[in-house]
Amino acid sequence: MVVLHGKVPGWINGRMYKVGVGMFELGNRRVTNVIDALSKVYSWSFSGATEAPTFSTKFLKTGIYNRSMAEGNLVPHRVLGDIFPPISTYEKIKMALVDPSRDNNNITPWKLKGREGLTVTGEGPLYFDVNPDNLDFIEKYKVINNGAFVKEFMSASHFAKHPTTGDSYNYIYVTGLDKGLVTGVTPGYQIVRFTEDEGGKNVGEIIGHVPIGLDDMRVVHSIGVTESYVVLPRLSLRAILNSTTHVCSNIKFDHKTPTVMHLVSLKDGSVQAFEFPPFISVHIINSFERVNAQGDLEIVVDYPTLTTTHDFPDHYCYYEILNVDQILNDNFVYRREWRPLTDVTLRRFVMNTRTGEGQVLDHPQMWSPRILHVDFPTMNDEYRGKDYCFVYLHTIQWDNRNAMGIMKLDLCNQRSWSWDDLNLFPVEPIFVPKPGAKEEDDGVLMAPVYDARSGNSELYLWNAKDLKVLARMSLSLRVPWTNHGLWVPNQ
Repeated sequence: MVVLHGKVPGWINGRMYKVGVGMFELGNRRVTNVIDALSKVYSWSFSGATEAPTFSTKFLKTGIYNRSMAEGNLVPHRVLGDIFPPISTYEKIKMALVDPSRDNNNITPWKLKGREGLTVTGEGPLYFDVNPDNLDFIEKYKVINNGAFVKEFMSASHFAKHPTTGDSYNYIYVTGLDKGLVTGVTPGYQIVRFTEDEGGKNVGEIIGHVPIGLDDMRVVHSIGVTESYVVLPRLSLRAILNSTTHVCSNIKFDHKTPTVMHLVSLKDGSVQAFEFPPFISVHIINSFERVNAQGDLEIVVDYPTLTTTHDFPDHYCYYEILNVDQILNDNFVYRREWRPLTDVTLRRFVMNTRTGEGQVLDHPQMWSPRILHVDFPTMNDEYRGKDYCFVYLHTIQWDNRNAMGIMKLDLCNQRSWSWDDLNLFPVEPIFVPKPGAKEEDDGVLMAPVYDARSGNSELYLWNAKDLKVLARMSLSLRVPWTNHGLWVPNQ
């Protein structure tokens, strides 16, 4: 990468990985949702002041990708949105036999203890490792073997890391096909700890179970973890088993379904549930523990949520927000069709573990214009699971030609900073902490930015304190939308 503007701080030493859109169409077939595009993994490498930063990218070459390349046509597979031409009955049968689980995740990169590879995740417990140096595909794998008579439906796309041990946590929604008579598995969310054994090998341990019937299965895209609890947030997006090929038809917002947050004890697996009004959100900002004035332990969870759900059309799938045909259609008016998506409030859920009472507190609105879709939160990972102040978010003005920017919020002092520029489209930024920093926001943000005027992409670095641009670097190719990312420091 060539530095086009500014200077790259010499202390940056590690890699930023991102996962996202690689290919929407091949041959005569195409998909319409960002989540359904064939996956591509991106890497930006920094070696301090000694070497120039480098950039590399490769497709995630799993079964769906390899078969598509061999046939010269995008092969039928489970999709969130639509696929054209539609999948035929014969293709559905063939897909059920060959590819019952989508094997081309494009959501989140993660680093698990005891695994040499970089893990790429999706909304299921099937994971994919790539070589962290050259991004070559290594293997797909599962950590928990529930057996042939146990059906696994979902898992979070985002692992949560324990603030002290560094162990990762996730869930698997399971049900025994024998209704638990032999398997002993009842419908519910298995809470899984991903750690390493004495030999340094990655292992998974089921540390809890939240019993929930199939009729109340919810989409849980991200979870939280504190020093003593895993937070399983079941917001009001129901997962209904209507289709085996079109995932979005299985996801519905239910105005009558309350949000329920479950606290699963890391000590003994016991579960405590807290009920709140219906909310829609997918990305936890942070979760942490605190002691109130009465000496009670409280669990705090922050979320960017839709301000209101009263006008949310229950016949729409929430994830259709990422429908490319809608995004590119100048005649599609989000404030008319998807009005709630244009108004977001950051909310704090507080749960008292002694009294069993919960409350929802709205953070003050700290940005302008009000009509912004605010999501994809990121923060200093050294403060995850701990009390904190700063969060960085991605912003979109849907009805202003999808203008994008980044924003910093100080939740402790109710201040905000923002960055955007005409015809420049950043994606979710990643926070890189300065080694030895004493302040939470001492570091840089980095993200690829697409320039609609030139058709090129550049890597931007911003000062995490004030969002002033520190450096811009050229990229060898255009980087389209990426979903999520991860910073991994060099050892």
